[in-house]
Parts: sequence; C-alpha cells; structure tokens
Amino acid sequence: MNTEYLKTLFIERKQTRYKFCKSTGISSGALTDILNEKVKDPRNSTIVKIAKALELSNDEFAELCGYRKDDKNGI
Repeated sequence: MNTEYLKTLFIERKQTRYKFCKSTGISSGALTDILNEKVKDPRNSTIVKIAKALELSNDEFAELCGYRKDDKNGI
C-alpha cells in the first residue's frame, strides 16, 4: 500500500483521522499502524473501506494499492 499517497489524499480531501475512522469503522490504532507502515499488507476489505470513504477513482485506487501508470508492467 502506498501510504505516502494515502497521506496526500487525506490532505487534499481535508479529511481528519477522527472523521475518517468514524465513517469507515477502522479504528484509530489500525489507521495509525497502516500510515506508519507497521501493517505492510492490510486486508482487502480495509483497502476497499478506505477507497470508498475517500471516493477514489480507479486510477487513484490503483495508486493507493501501489500501482502506477508509468510502471514497467504497463499498469
């Protein structure tokens, strides 16, 4: 998971951790662990909750998952 991109999205969308945790049901501790990269591969269900709460486009979702359009794989 691209945590730097997630942090950028929080800033761009003016999302607070408190508001985000309330809307997703993700605990503050779990979010902190994800942002501090203590959790390297969060569950798919957690990633989907994050994407829905931030209303990500397909490209933004791919970026959050660590894929970029300019990767050598063409993704």
